[in-house]
Amino acid sequence: MSNSAFNIPKIHFEDWQLELAVKLLDSFDIDEHTLIDVLQSFQDRFGYIDKTLIPLLAKFFNVSSTEVQGVMSFYHDFRTTKPASYVLKICQAESCQSMGSRKLTAELKATLDIDFHETNAAADITLEPVYCLGNCSCSPNLMINSKIISRLTSEKLQQLLQDIKAPQND
Repeated sequence: MSNSAFNIPKIHFEDWQLELAVKLLDSFDIDEHTLIDVLQSFQDRFGYIDKTLIPLLAKFFNVSSTEVQGVMSFYHDFRTTKPASYVLKICQAESCQSMGSRKLTAELKATLDIDFHETNAAADITLEPVYCLGNCSCSPNLMINSKIISRLTSEKLQQLLQDIKAPQND
C-alpha cells in the first residue's frame, strides 16, 4: 500500500513485442471488433501504439496505414510513445478553465519542465490535456491514471506531486 494521501498506484505496461502483438491481433474477430476497440486493447496492454502495429492493423481491417494513423490522430488518447507510470490529464474544457485550470496547467508544466504529450522521466510523469472529464460541477479536474481529482487547487496539486515522488510499495 502506498503512503500517498491520494493512493494512486503506478501503471505497469508490458514491453512492446511484435510477436505478441501478432498473436493478440489474431485473437480479434473482425466482425465483432472495430479499429478503435483493437487500438484501445493494445494501448491498455502496452501503454501506446507502436508504429510497427500500424501496417498490421491496416492489413487486418483492409484499410490503408494512413487511415489507421488518421483514427489515431483524431482521438487524443492514442499515444505513439510509451507513457510514464503516472499519466496526468488536466482538463482544458471551459468549466475547468473558468475555475483556474489554465493557471494549474502552467504550474504543472513549469514544475515538471514538460509540455503536453511529454514525459518527465525523473518524476515518471506524462502530461496530457483532456477536454472534459464529465465532472464540471467540481471543476477544475485532473485525472491521474484512472482516478479523478476534483476541485483541484495549487495546494492539492503540490501534494499530489509530492505523493508521487514518495517511495511506494506497488
